[in-house]
Amino acid sequence: MLRTIKYILPMLTLLLVTQGCKKAYFYNGINDDPSQLKAPTPSAILPGAILSSAYTWGGDASRFASIFMQQVTGAANQSASYNSYVLTPDDVDNMWYAGFYGAIMTNVDTLIRIAESKGQGHYAAVGKILMANDLGEVTDYWGDVPYTEAFQGLNNTQPKYDSQKALYDTLQSLLDQAITALSSDDGSAFQPGSSDDLLFNGDLGLWLRFAHSLKAKFYLHVVKVDGTALAKAKAQIADGFADGEGAFVKFVGSSAATTQAPWFQFNDQRADITFDGYLNDLLLNSEDPRYSVYYDPSDGTLLGSLYGSANSPVYFMSYDELKFIEAEVAFRNSDKTTAAASYNEAVRANLQRTVGSTTYLATVMKTSATITLKDIMVQKYIALFLDPEVWTDWRRTGYPVLTAPANNSLNGALPRSVYYPSSEVRYNKNTPANTTLTRRVWWDVE
Repeated sequence: MLRTIKYILPMLTLLLVTQGCKKAYFYNGINDDPSQLKAPTPSAILPGAILSSAYTWGGDASRFASIFMQQVTGAANQSASYNSYVLTPDDVDNMWYAGFYGAIMTNVDTLIRIAESKGQGHYAAVGKILMANDLGEVTDYWGDVPYTEAFQGLNNTQPKYDSQKALYDTLQSLLDQAITALSSDDGSAFQPGSSDDLLFNGDLGLWLRFAHSLKAKFYLHVVKVDGTALAKAKAQIADGFADGEGAFVKFVGSSAATTQAPWFQFNDQRADITFDGYLNDLLLNSEDPRYSVYYDPSDGTLLGSLYGSANSPVYFMSYDELKFIEAEVAFRNSDKTTAAASYNEAVRANLQRTVGSTTYLATVMKTSATITLKDIMVQKYIALFLDPEVWTDWRRTGYPVLTAPANNSLNGALPRSVYYPSSEVRYNKNTPANTTLTRRVWWDVE
């Protein structure tokens, strides 16, 4: 049983920054809108920060990555253009301004500052974990992005861009600070709980395991540019998620749009993405039981109930993902016995989580003599359906081996980053020049 809270509060009552206001995306505080909170507290900010994170992860971030990685197919309108890698800086504006910077990280930064000023160390720690989780996604999409000079409002409307290398140090520092804080009593009467912690219902032990799991993931991202990363990743895994645990938000699926899962809402309103392509064919041809829960078995072009319903979950990370990380770390360390065992456990856990049966494991089980990096990454690709992490994994490893769609705009290549948003280009003179979608981020070396 996944030990997480499975309910949502309406989004708009919890967001502290108006999503449509692009001038406010670095605003560190509360707008003068009378409908907004005037004296925010960490407990008031936390639910909206978690909810908006899940909505953006399961919205734009998921759609771009899953189209690039051929888990789904853009069939009409803008989505068809994305399927041919025809993107513009305008296309990512919403994910940047109304999502990560406008509705998430600005509010999380506010949460951290207020919590620290009030001596609520555990709230600050939770905020730092959320910041690391979301900042990691942002830098993996764009590379260099603002952070150290961000969130200053009118004091700095053109923040500098931090290098991705420096940002990865920041991610690990944020998580280290959170782990230290959560490992002791903060002396505060105010603690995350069932009324505001939409991930773990106030279970600080699960927040700790989430932090360690994230550290392992981020270390693995940089193995090609940091010779110490494998050992560091390995050291975090034992303190990460245990079997059945994970960080996810499950939407309540009521008639209110802000409580519906983002993929359901997108399909209900636009329906210009079809659920076919490389992954669909891979599962169907291998008779993988996950086919029938990922895709509608009555029509392979429709999303299945597991992730396609109004109350479907959006995952940040899961135990099975952590075991795939362990398998890759072991394989790269030439420990194929551990690699095979961790791979088998990852597949088992994912089958249990998605279809409720592990019978299929026997079909794809590996031994120390047969395990390959391709095995690990392809099964991870299958397990992390609609998760932006599959794009990061492909850029790091080249698996699964994908062929660009015909008549794509990149001469047969696949995207390796996205453009900086057009409004950022217009308003921030420090924005790096947009070049091409094949621009590699720092850790994505050949």
